[in-house]
Order: sequence, then structure tokens, then C-alpha cells
Amino acid sequence: MLTNKTPHPAFSYLIFLGCAIAFCSTPFDSHLGKDIFYISSYIALLSFIINFKFYTKDCKKLILPALFLLAGLASVLWVAYFKQPGDYINIYRAYTSSGKLQIATAFILAIAINNRINIRENLAIIVILTGIAMNAYAIYQGIWLKAERVELNFDRATAAAYIITAINLVVMYAVLTLKNRYRFYIYAIAFLLTYASIILTATRAAMLVYPIALGMSIFINKDSLTFKNKVTLSLSLAAIFTLCFFIFRSEITQRVDNLKTDLQLSDQPQRENSIISRLSMQKVGMQAGNIAPLGQSAEHRATEITTMVNQNPLLSGVLPYLTVHMHNELVETYSIKGAWGVVILLALYIGLIHYSFSYGRNPALFSVALTLFAYGCSDVLFFSSEATIVFCLAIIFSILICKKVDKTGIQP
Repeated sequence: MLTNKTPHPAFSYLIFLGCAIAFCSTPFDSHLGKDIFYISSYIALLSFIINFKFYTKDCKKLILPALFLLAGLASVLWVAYFKQPGDYINIYRAYTSSGKLQIATAFILAIAINNRINIRENLAIIVILTGIAMNAYAIYQGIWLKAERVELNFDRATAAAYIITAINLVVMYAVLTLKNRYRFYIYAIAFLLTYASIILTATRAAMLVYPIALGMSIFINKDSLTFKNKVTLSLSLAAIFTLCFFIFRSEITQRVDNLKTDLQLSDQPQRENSIISRLSMQKVGMQAGNIAPLGQSAEHRATEITTMVNQNPLLSGVLPYLTVHMHNELVETYSIKGAWGVVILLALYIGLIHYSFSYGRNPALFSVALTLFAYGCSDVLFFSSEATIVFCLAIIFSILICKKVDKTGIQP
């Protein structure tokens, strides 16, 4: 029976408990985290159906969930139409997985945005404890185990960097919500440890984006920080950023030297060159999208790009990535889903930023959305199920932790 009464709190407790377990477990066991996340989404779907009238009273609150639903359906339907067995099957599997996670996120977000139970402080503690465990493990891998690049329990350091970033952005905001006179000192120490974890992944984009995203989240924060607090925290971040440079100078210098080497050897297509390969992928990806502006299969895209490489051997750096992706979220989307896919993706980005300033400012969500876009300029996060679920969880937790609910369940 559909009802417009306030949903029973048991639904919310079960959903958010599942999300909390998924948030804690995903950095260490993504399969477990994904399974629990799906269970939470099934409960969210059931709650949404039973309390349909309640959740649809304010349609504006359904815009962000609808965008996630649309993005997920776009991937799932694209796979359903073009999927075929062969060398490119992993592309279809990746988009099936990420699409389903986005759909699951849509229903959980619908519940989270309309949440009327006060769990802010409990979630903040869970987030901080998760951050402590994850960053301790990352630092253990990098310093004690002497890992060349920290990967956590994943097979790629870049994926670990994205996951560490998303979780740490929520952790840093959660620290600011603590009712503790020393919270600013804790924040500074937390930045030192979280940034150290990111540096140990040796991921250049993460080293640059993380402090910028944090700095911007500080300046748009109007609820828990005064102007004096903002200046103090910003100066602290700058000082710690400089300190990290000296502590991890060898790691940072090596990555900078690798960048210089890649740029100097850009005219040698036979050499592995991550920077030039990315630029080449953006070029051929756009051209492939222009050939099929309404979308195409991964096989057809590969055929078109192979033809381009035969005509211009300097683009040969893209060939190893034809069975993966184009290392740019917008270009990748345009090259396989066409213009309509790009419109949906841009709408999702804009929707996240817009919600960050709706219903009061949400610094955590803003920083997560900004990072999602920034990383998407050099990689494809929605291709990886691990990155997708962590960023989706970070978005959900950003909304829940920033959401103010009084004891009566009414948002002030």
C-alpha cells in the first residue's frame, strides 16, 4: 500500500547500516562492500515503493537520484544493445557493473536526501574510524612494506589513490563536525596522514587534486567555520603541504622526472608514455565519437581508431587501451555512447555541484564532486566498479553527514 506518511525509521536504519558496512569494508574487500551495498539498495527500493507518495512530494529532491538512475540506465542499455563476445567483453562487463551501482545509488540517495532520522554524529565516527584504518594500512604498505606504489588490496595504484581520496574527503569534513575544542589540530594531523597516503600511491593527479579540493571545501564552508578559522586552516594546509614535499621529496621528484621524460620522448610512439598516450586517446576518442555521434560498439570504435593509427603511427600509444578505455570520462563516453551519453554525464556533474549549494552548503559533497570531475579528465572512474562504489558511497555519506536533523526529525 502506497502511503505519504513518514517512512518507518527501520528502513533508514537498515539502509544506512548497510552503507556504513560497505563504506568500511570496500577499501579492504570491494566484493563484500559491493554485495552489502546492493542489499542496502534493495531495501531502499522497497522503502521507495511503499512510501512512494512521501518521497515524491518534493520533486526537486529527486533530481539528483534521477540523474544517477539515468546515468546507470544509459550504461546498462548501451551494453544490452551492443554487447557481444570477444576481446572487448571486459568493457561491457565493466559498464554493466558500474551502471548497476549507479542505479543502486539512485534509490539510496532518494532515501538519504529525504532522511529524517538523526544519525549524523554516529556516521561521522564511523567515517573517521574507517579513515584511520585505511590510511594506516596505506602508510604501512608504503613505509614498512616498502611498496613502490601503494595499492591497498587492489591491482592498480591509481584506483587506490581515487578510493583513498574519496574516503578522505568525507573523513576530513567529519573531523570538522566533531564537538571537540581540538578539532582544528586533529584536522591538521589528519591532513598530514591522509596526504601521505595519497603521495605513497605515486599518483600525480591525486597529489594535485586532493589538497585543492580540500582547500575549496574549506572556503565554501559557512556552517562550522568562521573566516578566521578558514584562514588558519588554509595556512595550516599550505604548511603541511610543504612539509610533505620535504618528507616525500624522493617520491614526488621521481614522478615529476617521469613526467618530464614522457614529454621529452613524445616523438617515440614505440615507447610506453602515459602522458602522450592520454593525449592521443583524447584525440582519437573525439574523432571516433564524431564518426558515430549516437553511439557505437567497443568493437567498431576499435576498428575506427586502428585505422587512424595506421594513418598516423604517432598515435600508436592508444592501441594497448582499445580493450579498456580512453582515459578521459567525457571522451570515453562520447566515443561509445555518443552525444546523448555526454549530456547525461555533464548533467550528473552539474547536478552534484548544484546540490552542494542547495538546501544549505555541503562542502563535503562539493569536494567529492569536484574530485570526481577532475579525475575524470585523466581517467574513467565510472569504468571501475571499485571507484564507482566508493565515490557513490562518498556522495551518500556527504549528504547524510552534512544533513541537519533535530530531535523531532524535522530539518531546520
